[in-house]
Amino acid sequence: MKNKLNIIGTVVATSLLSAVLLTGCEDTDYPAAQPATGPSTNQARFLFVNAAPGAPALNFLVENNAAAQAIAFGQASAYVPSQVGPVQLRAKAASGQIGGVLGSGDVLFRAGATNQTNFAAVAGTNYSVFVTDSLNRPRPTTTGATNPGGPQFLVVTDNLAAPAAGNAHVRFFHLAPDAPAVSVRLVPTAPASVTVTPTLNNRAYRVTSVGSGTAVTNFANFTPVPAATYTAQVFSLTAAPPISSTIAPILTVPGLALADGKIYTVYARGLRRASTLGAGVVQHN
Repeated sequence: MKNKLNIIGTVVATSLLSAVLLTGCEDTDYPAAQPATGPSTNQARFLFVNAAPGAPALNFLVENNAAAQAIAFGQASAYVPSQVGPVQLRAKAASGQIGGVLGSGDVLFRAGATNQTNFAAVAGTNYSVFVTDSLNRPRPTTTGATNPGGPQFLVVTDNLAAPAAGNAHVRFFHLAPDAPAVSVRLVPTAPASVTVTPTLNNRAYRVTSVGSGTAVTNFANFTPVPAATYTAQVFSLTAAPPISSTIAPILTVPGLALADGKIYTVYARGLRRASTLGAGVVQHN
């Protein structure tokens, strides 16, 4: 009888152990992966644009790590993630040298004419980094200047909040070195239901804001416009003229398609004296 009870106890214990082991071997139920829709809160993101007339295709580096390769004049990269805090921004020729004033040197971020400091990247923030200026921009005459002249960086913050339904977001930068201050009028061409003519006024070369205090106008902010196809008219004026005006634009860009829900930067590029004025378009999303 005692042996029978021992056998029964052994069977029960073995059954319980088997149940525990079987339960432990079942697959863990993990939640489905979700794609990221914006920059990590522990990272910043940079988008690079080659807007320097005469510059070769450029490679861009963040902290000496490759960020974008062979970006030709008028082209832009996708956003690339970066660490936050002080980071070195650099552009170098994809092959050969940049030339001009820089010769075999690289474009480096500089906070001012008399210093070369790293860019302070903020967590969760998107940036557009433009290489601007001509190859032969003179060295600044500021006392103690370290800026060698030639192409230089222009960095702006990108607010990628989604446009309202039926709208696109757009902004304009003047990056044509020898052109005067301009204003831009967007004339809709399709669909016929869009009749508003947005204007982006008083854009001077490389200027990203005007005014001071509470009266600051930040050109890095995007302007909501109805999604449509436009002709962009660029005038050598601080305010765009009325539609009925006989003043001719210095640059006309037809077929500018601003799609519903999309975010764009339009920028003037090229050289007026060389008759190479044109416009570049960056789509941010």
